[in-house]
Amino acid sequence: MIAAAGTLARPHRLALGIAAGLLALWAASFALLLHAAALPPARSGTVLVLFPPRFGAIEAFAAIAAADGTPVRATWLPNFVLADGPDPGFVGRLRAAGALAAYSPFDLGPALVDGCTGLPPER
Repeated sequence: MIAAAGTLARPHRLALGIAAGLLALWAASFALLLHAAALPPARSGTVLVLFPPRFGAIEAFAAIAAADGTPVRATWLPNFVLADGPDPGFVGRLRAAGALAAYSPFDLGPALVDGCTGLPPER
């Protein structure tokens, strides 16, 4: 039996709606996680700094210098830069200079080697 063209499109719309809902749920969860993981303004030391998309490398490095910090290195993500500032309040000064947030630096290497646990492999 051949189905009408209108009935074939309905299951695809349902699947698309479910996929869109799951994507929206994931994006909201990820945004909440990023907000919760942001460091407080009084923090100092080596941090991973998130800059707005309009910032290029020059603007990011200028903002780090304005916060009395030193750029350590760029990352493969265009808006993240690893920076170091030994004085208390470094993260607050970064935010005042235009950064969106700062996070503790993390290494994805162990997570890629040993899966989701993030534990280094046994030797």
